[in-house]
Amino acid sequence: MKKKDTHRCSRQNQTSNGNRRHSEENINGATSDENQSSADNGKKGNPRKTKAQVILGLLDMIGASSFHDEAKDLFLTIPVNGHMETWPLNGKDCKTLIQGLYYIDTGDVASAGTIGQVLAVLAAKALYDNLKPVPLSTRIVNHDGAIWYDLSNQDWQAVRVTEGRWEIVDNPPTLFRRYRHQAAQVMPQPGGDVRKILRHVKLNGQETLFLCWLICSFVPGIPHAMPILHGIQGTGKTTTCSLIKTIIDPSMLNILTLNRDMRSLVICLQQHWFLPFDNVSKISDELSDTLCRAITGKTSQQRKLFKDADDVIFTFKRILALNGINNAAHRPDLIDRALLFELQRISDSKRREEADVLSAFEADRPAILGGIFDILCKAISIYPSVKLESMPRMADFARWGYAVGEALGGLGPEFLNQYEDNREIQNTELISIDPVASLVVELMARNDRWHERVSDFRLTLKGIAKDHGINPQSKGFPKADNALSRHLTRITPVLEQAGIKCENSGHTRNGSYITLSRAQ
Repeated sequence: MKKKDTHRCSRQNQTSNGNRRHSEENINGATSDENQSSADNGKKGNPRKTKAQVILGLLDMIGASSFHDEAKDLFLTIPVNGHMETWPLNGKDCKTLIQGLYYIDTGDVASAGTIGQVLAVLAAKALYDNLKPVPLSTRIVNHDGAIWYDLSNQDWQAVRVTEGRWEIVDNPPTLFRRYRHQAAQVMPQPGGDVRKILRHVKLNGQETLFLCWLICSFVPGIPHAMPILHGIQGTGKTTTCSLIKTIIDPSMLNILTLNRDMRSLVICLQQHWFLPFDNVSKISDELSDTLCRAITGKTSQQRKLFKDADDVIFTFKRILALNGINNAAHRPDLIDRALLFELQRISDSKRREEADVLSAFEADRPAILGGIFDILCKAISIYPSVKLESMPRMADFARWGYAVGEALGGLGPEFLNQYEDNREIQNTELISIDPVASLVVELMARNDRWHERVSDFRLTLKGIAKDHGINPQSKGFPKADNALSRHLTRITPVLEQAGIKCENSGHTRNGSYITLSRAQ
């Protein structure tokens, strides 16, 4: 070979090797300055960065960081268009982000194994770089002396409500966890009018009680009374619940089904702030207990996955609602946490197509929401001075309801009167559906006092049952003495509300005795 040809081949090999080295360095994500540094490090025996290390460096460069919440679920905070977003670490969005960052920087594709390595490192950093968890809430939370409401829009804005004022914050603290079903809320209109909701929710009275409940739904950290919307066919129960859901906690799942599977129910409770359950006709005792716990904030233990032994302790204080033709809540403890609202039947002449109903509602929604925040910031100022003479079962709700009523224009006493009337309606309904309570009320209508052994008392009730159209063989009638004792204990608050004091002596040598007397 000629010397000129040898020189040409040597120059081509150098060019080829340089291009290959430049390509390898680009795959590792280095810039032109970093390429030289990486080459120098290679000469000194230092290993080049792996793809996973390059990706982790890119995440650091954009300001992403991982953390865990109180349930040890893992998250990534990402700066996007001038605001911070919170994503589940193992979600599709994080994996897409990792792949996109690497591709933009190198023009190459990261393998599933590389992405898994990156997620594993981020998980370790989330758990051990900062041992203190970051509490995340759904839709509404108390933070730093203010109520924060997540608008769930693309800009991740939130409403901050404090004493006397509210404002929209463009870059709020990391407070909320979002779910795919959540919908963006409209921008609230300052100087709005919450009473416009009554154009769309047709109640048979008790409007002040309903308005106070609606505004209290934006107060986190307290047990909230559960509305039970009932009425005959044609009262728009489902539509009404959907509209209320849109005001409080908009979602693509505006109406929910009350699932008897506890795991599915816990997931729903985790992912929604307000849960309206549609067309409920019957609630089992077990499900009734679960709903009570969800309202008052008692804990629920659930395994994270069916295939492992890790479990999570959930504590919820959620707002629930039921609708149906009749009241499906039959247990006194659940009814005691409820509000009964009867809906008006919509006449054929006033019935409108769904599109027209929704269009009118959407036109009013900004004003309704703004009116809620206007009243809420006033109620925050009033609340510390509220002292009620007597406290019902839902004491926190009653106190906040009074403050909201006063903020609505001196309607605190009206709220309390309607709340008390509602509780009497609940009690009357409980007595009517409970055979033992009905018979006790009938018995004490003719007697000032009744003292009898439980075994004999069961026979007494059985003897008068047929006279009042009650079958003693029915499911609700106790078949044993101890069952009657337990039943009487459960309905004692109901009887007291009806003016009857019920005392059980407990077990004695001669058996257990029941004493009934008219309460003063």
